[in-house]
Amino acid sequence: MSRILLLIPAVSLFITLNSSAVFSQNKSVIKEPRNNWSMGLSYSERGFGPSFSYYFPSGKSTDLFLNLTVSGVTDSREFERTDYFGNTIPVENKINRVFMSTLSFGLRKELFKDDIEGEFLPIFNIGVSPSMIFMNPYNQNFFSAIGSTTTSFGIGGFTGLGVSFRQSRDMSINFNLSYYYIKVVGNEVESIKDNPIDNIGGVQLGFAINFMR
Repeated sequence: MSRILLLIPAVSLFITLNSSAVFSQNKSVIKEPRNNWSMGLSYSERGFGPSFSYYFPSGKSTDLFLNLTVSGVTDSREFERTDYFGNTIPVENKINRVFMSTLSFGLRKELFKDDIEGEFLPIFNIGVSPSMIFMNPYNQNFFSAIGSTTTSFGIGGFTGLGVSFRQSRDMSINFNLSYYYIKVVGNEVESIKDNPIDNIGGVQLGFAINFMR
């Protein structure tokens, strides 16, 4: 009987230690939320439009990503004007409405992730950005001119910095300031007559809602 009484504390201690070890293992495998996809708006010195990104986590603080942005492209000499009655005045010497669709592939790095506490993280981005450019004749209605739309291509890269504000385990809000250099390598791109656009990139400000997984 005395041996049984001596075994009870030993068994209890073993169960307690084993339970603690299992809890510790379960706690250590809790998955940290990672970037999944995002949608937002991009504004640059040449135009603005929607953007969509999909992320491929490659480390604790690093992601590869694909980003699709569609936006208008304007010449620096273009100015939209209206008359006294609010009617739009045609832009002088404008020959094309120019749009671009850019599919960027890049790397996103969350800086100082182990050193900064809280929901704020600085971000660094870098990558390449091939683009397709569309030129829609300005002397026709947009839809009527779709059949006359011509295309060109651009290739280049980008780099930038931003911040991420974690709102919950499922969502964060991102702001990015980037510089894009996209050299036109196809047909000449003109919005204003006799004023070809060689670089359709520039400084770009981006806002996005990022969904986590």
